[in-house]
Formats: sequence, structure tokens, C-alpha cells
Amino acid sequence: MRPTNRPWRRVTLAVLAIATLVLSTGCSAGLGGPASSRTAQDGVIRFTFAPDPIWDYMNETGVVEAWQRETGYRIETSATWDEFGLFAGGHADIISTASFEVPGLEEQTRRETVIIGRYNAERSRILVRAGDPAQSLADLRGKRLGVFTTVSGTLVWSALVKRMHDMNLVDGDFDVIVADIQNLSNLLARGEIDACICYPDLSARELRDGSVRPLYDGKSSADLFAELAAPGHDGPMGNVFVARKDWVDAHPAEVSAFLDLWDRGLAEWQAHRDEMIERYPQHFAVATPEDIAFMKAYVAEHDWVVDEVRFDPQWAEDESSIFDLMRETGVIGDDITDPKFLPTQGVQP
Repeated sequence: MRPTNRPWRRVTLAVLAIATLVLSTGCSAGLGGPASSRTAQDGVIRFTFAPDPIWDYMNETGVVEAWQRETGYRIETSATWDEFGLFAGGHADIISTASFEVPGLEEQTRRETVIIGRYNAERSRILVRAGDPAQSLADLRGKRLGVFTTVSGTLVWSALVKRMHDMNLVDGDFDVIVADIQNLSNLLARGEIDACICYPDLSARELRDGSVRPLYDGKSSADLFAELAAPGHDGPMGNVFVARKDWVDAHPAEVSAFLDLWDRGLAEWQAHRDEMIERYPQHFAVATPEDIAFMKAYVAEHDWVVDEVRFDPQWAEDESSIFDLMRETGVIGDDITDPKFLPTQGVQP
């Protein structure tokens, strides 16, 4: 059920550096598995992850338990949206965040990191009301644009809008309104904003009833980025798996086993996607049978979860090009460096 209160505020902000903690997964329920002891131990992988349906499914169906028996490793989890905080405190070996937020993670936590795996693409879309004649953001200059943060996916859209339309998304060309992520599409349908950077899994009701529609032929930020900068690429990633570099260097077998576990999870998603949506509707912000059916059909056509967690050097190079685009368009400074990647595709422990 969606909240009934809709507080929001108007802001005019310069684009921030990638150093602000934000919500990046768009899910909303408990994380399965044992709570983390938060103390490093041999044979234990401390994994901190925001609520997620695939992880819950792997726990409830015995996949994680079987993996622990087979590998001899134990995985301890902490269910929290504050992944940065636990990582900064040294209480997590692996967390998840957007690839383009990793430099901010290092800056905030003062820990050297490496991206070890991929999970899902940045899936936000630009939505407008159904009757709005706008064909792109170029037609919405000066209008009220709803966002849930001025970083995260907004950074990607800022770079895209600058490249496509030579417009400044957060600083000057739009009346930016920061609102609760779950309320944006409802605010749009009610006419309180004119467009939004919205997640489809948090906009199911309005998309289904036709009160809002996507621009750019329904393409996500990741889709448009691929067209403009990295043909065939599936990013930028809304979630990658990031680990402390010192831990990765000292635990290569654990890293490989962790990636094997998540490859199993991605396979479970492909095989049981509809079941997961039915089983965990809260993760997709749907409740009614109609919205659940809509989300099944939508995800079947626009699946943002990757097929394989491992990646090769070419994928890492393509993923890094989001930083080239953001630097070229002035969204981030030239001093922001690319994150480090650990390509392991095809590599056995």
C-alpha cells in the first residue's frame, strides 16, 4: 500500500558530486538470511544488501543453505538501506550500490574498493501525464520535474539531457522538485508535477491505468546511454557488487564462490520471475492482482536484471564510459576517477 501523505519541496540545486547516500534499488521488504555478526571471521562473507526479492527467494528455497554446505563458507547478511554506513564501519565485506556512485562510496568511507559483479541496470524512465504533448525533455523547459534525489539516477539523466538537448537538468532549465520515491508517479498523475524521473516498479498503478506515459519510447536511462555512448552495453548499473579491495585480494576463493551464488540467483530469477513477483509483491510496490499482472508483463518486456554476474574487460570499459559522459557534460568534475573493476568472466577459482 502506498503512503497517503505526499510532502514535497521545491529546490534549485547545482549537481552534486557522487558523495551522497541514496536509495538505489527501489525494493521495500526484509532481507532473508541470518543477521551479520559484523565482525570479520575466517570462512564468513559479510554481505550487506538492501531488501531484494532474488535474495529472499534464494534463502526461502534453500539455495543459500545448499551453497553454504557445498562451499564450506558462511554468508552473513545485514538488512539495511544504509549500506554505506556499515561498509564505512568495517562491518561488511561486500555491498551493492550503483556503479556511478562507487567513487562517492570511497570518498565517504575512505576505503579502497573494487567492483566484482553486476546485478541490474539503471532502470528509471522519464514519465509525463498521458495528455501531455511533450515528446522529450526538450519540450518541458521550465516545467516541474520530480526527482527522488539530485544524485543517483538523476546524475545519469543530467548527462543524457545535456548531451541530447544541451539542457541543464538540475541547475536552471527545470523546476526541480524532490519528493518521496514512491509518490512521484502519483504526484504526476495528480498534476502536482509535470514530469518525473521514475522507476517503473514504483509506478505500476499509474502506468497500468494510463494516467502517465513514458517519453523516449519507454527507454530507460541505461537504454539511452547504450545508444549514445556504448552500443550493446547493458549499463550503467543501478546495482553492482562492491567489495573492499584488501578483502578481495586476500579472499579470491570467497569472491568466486560469492559470484557463483549470485549466478545461481540470476538463473532463479530467469526461471521463476513471475513467481517472485507474486511471492514478494512488496518488492515491486504492487498489491492488487491487476498491478501484479501488469508488473509481470512489464518486466518480461523490460527486464533490468542482467543474465550473468561476472563481466569481462570490455564490459568494464563500457561501464566506465558513463564517467566519460558525465565529465564531458560537466555533471562531475575532471577530478572524479573511474572505479576499479575485477573482470572474472570465464575465470575459475
